[in-house]
Amino acid sequence: MSALLTTNDFDENIASVDFIPSDPNATFYFLPNGIGKDRRIIFTNAFVRFHLQLLTSPENARFIIVDEQFDVSKVYPLLKLNPTDYIEKPPPIIIQTKWLSDSLKEKHLVPLTKDYIIRPLLIRKKAMPSFSQQPAVEEKNFIRNKPKRRLSDDAPQGGCATQVKQRRYSSDEDQDHDIMDDYNDTVKNPYKNGELPKGNWMCSMSSQTAKKNTEINKDIIDKLQAMGDLYGKTNDKWRAYSYQKAITTIRRCTHRINSYEEIIKLPGIGESLAKKIWEIIDTGSFEKLEDFQSSEYMNVITLFGNVWGCGPNIAKQWYDQGFRTLDDLRTKAKLSDNQQVGLKYYDEFLERMPRNEVCEIEAVVKEHALALVPDLIIQTCGSYRRGKPTCGDVDILITHIDGISHEGLLIPLIDSLKKSGFLTDDLVLSSSDKYEEDSGSHVKYYGVCLLPGENRKHRRLDIIIIPHDEYACALLYFTGSALFNRSMRALAHRYNMYLSQHRLNTGVIRKNNSKINTGTPLYTPTEESIFKYLNLPYRPPEERDH
Repeated sequence: MSALLTTNDFDENIASVDFIPSDPNATFYFLPNGIGKDRRIIFTNAFVRFHLQLLTSPENARFIIVDEQFDVSKVYPLLKLNPTDYIEKPPPIIIQTKWLSDSLKEKHLVPLTKDYIIRPLLIRKKAMPSFSQQPAVEEKNFIRNKPKRRLSDDAPQGGCATQVKQRRYSSDEDQDHDIMDDYNDTVKNPYKNGELPKGNWMCSMSSQTAKKNTEINKDIIDKLQAMGDLYGKTNDKWRAYSYQKAITTIRRCTHRINSYEEIIKLPGIGESLAKKIWEIIDTGSFEKLEDFQSSEYMNVITLFGNVWGCGPNIAKQWYDQGFRTLDDLRTKAKLSDNQQVGLKYYDEFLERMPRNEVCEIEAVVKEHALALVPDLIIQTCGSYRRGKPTCGDVDILITHIDGISHEGLLIPLIDSLKKSGFLTDDLVLSSSDKYEEDSGSHVKYYGVCLLPGENRKHRRLDIIIIPHDEYACALLYFTGSALFNRSMRALAHRYNMYLSQHRLNTGVIRKNNSKINTGTPLYTPTEESIFKYLNLPYRPPEERDH
């Protein structure tokens, strides 16, 4: 059954509504936040094509069309709508842009079914308070404390992440209900809550616990770390990772390792590596490490590998061309612009900076960014966020909760920082992840900064600007550590999910380790939500420093 929309009343139990474009009540407002420029143009043209009445302000709009990422609690503050204004009159109906997309596909307006409508806030009529009663609730608290629906335990609740978000704003009285219980209904997880697949999941453990045990087997860990670092310099990623896994396993041992039999039983350590660990325990030395460290080749590769913009393959090419010193590179090698900058500040880049210097750099970026766009979310990540006493560089994430104000910010921000003399050299300006199969809409700047004052060092600075719906995944990724992230991604893989710095997808189908179905993005408003999807206890940043 369908009904003609001729009044302001809307019954969500009606199967659908067919619009009459000439109906004076069918007025629309289009919220562009979170929608890319090309999609905005397509949707704006759709209003003209279907002869829909598009208003320039939301106050008198009967229908508000928004991107699927938004729920009512975000739409109302963005449009400065007060929920209490709709106690005596019906609130506007919030519609997903998918309704317009489907209409364009069908080449006519499709019926407006309940699937396209985002559930409204529950608004109850209240008596006028007396002078002795508490004052009226402000808008922000009204939205924050709105009732949430408790899903029935015996009724299956599937659907995409957007539908799950809509269910958050349905009508029951249970204020204490954990909305992540709703989110988990979208994930077909074979493991019970809190259970993990069999394996050595580093991401489930606190790095602080492991570090307390480090002193017990410190001599083993130090030599394995040195060997793993050298393998990394030669681009032998597999061996470097194997050594790092072994280090993590040994850090969990609460007693001194004293026998080969004990080593071989440790998870993730094979026979070959076990023999090397036993050599360290039995003799106090590690012959292979000593050979590597005394090798001219390894010393030169390590020297060249510390030049910013030089990877293991380029370092080997320089060695094969007969270069042995940094002066050789300056005078004989064909260097890229980035490598020239890396050589120019070679010693300064190698010197780690204290936390207070990172704070000063962050403060400068914040001052210039907020002068351009108010209310930005600006967070320094990396080893700084993990609580390390010193940092090698500074990674700063920037976003805006409205999903649109971050767009176009990067170039004006870089220009402002350059005019002040804070940025001295450019390295990379990227509008996408060139080498990422899961390319999102991050824009990045890698450069060199210098704080004002005497005896200051040139420091590496990365600025990454991201859409707000990717913020939690990006925050997790850029906080690290690399080993922690690798463990999180491997665990997601076991759940038939896919985790990147852009999103967490569920229902991923793989064949021969290649994705043939990328699955459905999950709603990830916080880092905590990502941990919960993966059945993990939440680990604050300082517990991820593996």
